[in-house]
Amino acid sequence: MKFSFPDKFIGRAEKAVAVETAIASLLKHGYDLDAADKSKTIGVMSPFSHQANALRYRLSNRWRNFSWDDIGTVHTFQGGEKAAIIFSPYQCHQEHSFWFLNGKPNLLNTAVSRARKLFILVGNLRELELAGGETKRLVEHIRQHGEIRTLREP
Repeated sequence: MKFSFPDKFIGRAEKAVAVETAIASLLKHGYDLDAADKSKTIGVMSPFSHQANALRYRLSNRWRNFSWDDIGTVHTFQGGEKAAIIFSPYQCHQEHSFWFLNGKPNLLNTAVSRARKLFILVGNLRELELAGGETKRLVEHIRQHGEIRTLREP
């Protein structure tokens, strides 16, 4: 299953709130941050180290048992899987990330393929679609085969 939270958020802090909301929802549905049962694990990733680091700090402060190893860049997850992956592409301005994501389709492929059960894309879907290329294809795939959810903060 794949779904996405379209959001009105522009900056990193707001994206982190969206990621926190997704984690809280997963926890309510039986997922666990330090699960021995690998079918209930959660990972958070971004293609950008500055976003991954911001998420590490924020999420590990909110949930003390959230391992830094479960929050990182796409590259840190190569070879590893989680039951649920939350992907934060962080795009404040189109020129900051879309060209990078669309120029390296292997990054999006790695992000999606690390999720055994659930892939959650947190981002501005309209901007991702307008960028064209691989980001547009990802959103189209989610629209066809997953579900789109509007973010509602707790």
